[in-house]
Amino acid sequence: MRWQVWLILGGLAAGVALVSLLAFDAGYVLVQFGSYRLETTLVAAGIALLLLLWILRVCYRLLSAILGLGPGFGRWLEKRREDKASALLRETLLAMFSEQTETVVQRLPKLMKADLFSQAEQAKTASWVLRRQLDAATKPDQLKRLWREAQTALKQESEMSAHYASQLCRLGCLKDAELELQALSKRGWTVGATYALAHIHLEDAPTMVTALSALSGNRTAKDVAAGLVIAKAQLLPKIEAQNALIEQYRKQPTPSLLTALGTLEVK
Repeated sequence: MRWQVWLILGGLAAGVALVSLLAFDAGYVLVQFGSYRLETTLVAAGIALLLLLWILRVCYRLLSAILGLGPGFGRWLEKRREDKASALLRETLLAMFSEQTETVVQRLPKLMKADLFSQAEQAKTASWVLRRQLDAATKPDQLKRLWREAQTALKQESEMSAHYASQLCRLGCLKDAELELQALSKRGWTVGATYALAHIHLEDAPTMVTALSALSGNRTAKDVAAGLVIAKAQLLPKIEAQNALIEQYRKQPTPSLLTALGTLEVK
């Protein structure tokens, strides 16, 4: 109650001060547009502005009532946006099922703006698209350009790096594939990396052996044992290398070891 009294007294004091100020100097406002000229006091201009705002508010409410531009209009706009997003999602999914990678790439940016996916889902989608683009590349330059333009976060993923190395092998870029695997071996390893390694005659096998040996105790790295045997086999004479790969295959029958045996035969 006490604060209300102080509020009333403060308002009265402010009103008295304002009236005294206006009585001393009412102010002067000049509005000129072309040949038209309007002169008035500051008080009259303020009253006219308030009146104009009130008229605009009344007109808006009247139009809203007549044309339905109130909350219902907002809901209609929201539903229209949702319908567009749903149609775009449906078209994108159909393109994905049809393996139309370029169409998916073109529509994904618009789809992401619709806020239909969480950050994790957007990351998975971007990863899927990059994989399909790498798979669809038919020339080394095209493949390398896609990799250069890819998001840094995607290129740091071990699975994605291994997949890129595999695609380099597919297009005959074995030296580039080895460089990618050498870089990957310093931070992680995957089954896909072992598969790519099985296709390569390493130019720097000792470095790969050292890196994979360091990873052998890392539980997050996958298939390090097979990759390490493949790398070590390239440091051995052919017969000993074959025996090492065969022995590892008996312990761990994976296709990568058979591929490595085939690669060893054509060395």
